[in-house]
Amino acid sequence: MFFRKPFFSQNFLNISYMLKKELFRKTIHIMSSFVPFFYYIAPQTVLVALLFVSILYLASEVLRQNNINIPLISKVTELASRTRDNGKIVLGPITLCAGIFTAFTFFEYRIATIAVFALSFGDGVASLIGKTLQGPKIPFTFGKTFSGSIGCFLFLTLIYCTCGLRFSQALMLAFCASLIEIFPTGDYDNLLIPLGVGLIAQNFII
Repeated sequence: MFFRKPFFSQNFLNISYMLKKELFRKTIHIMSSFVPFFYYIAPQTVLVALLFVSILYLASEVLRQNNINIPLISKVTELASRTRDNGKIVLGPITLCAGIFTAFTFFEYRIATIAVFALSFGDGVASLIGKTLQGPKIPFTFGKTFSGSIGCFLFLTLIYCTCGLRFSQALMLAFCASLIEIFPTGDYDNLLIPLGVGLIAQNFII
């Protein structure tokens, strides 16, 4: 007699696998919060490094689409990719580098750091909390959750307060970043979040 695994067990395994992939992806996201520190020490080197990584990764993805794998890079891509990325170039790392590069190109250091933190911590925390706690979804956002947005808002408020912003400034910037993060822009949120937060911080809050 054959015994089938209970449906809830299979469901749990699928969710666990998804969380592991999301944790891996967002760990890379959160690690980008170290970029402002390195930029402060060697700004030109960091900008060149971001461009180099983007070009190298894009070349790796083009080769991967032709069944030519680059050691380490292709493996990282495989571990971090989502189901929607199957058969396509994974844009996340490219837009992540582009978003950080754009922030430091268009804004002065303090504003750029605030913008990068919105991308590193805000987007990363929103995704991890949303997929862990789940709960009610926000209409018209293709699956984003209230728990993720609230987590993003609270965590960024804390981060901005520790960066020396006034509490009112931290609240406003965290709220704006949470609103921008809600938009269902896929991997292009890596560009939209730092640009949006940077412009709001520079022109209306700081």
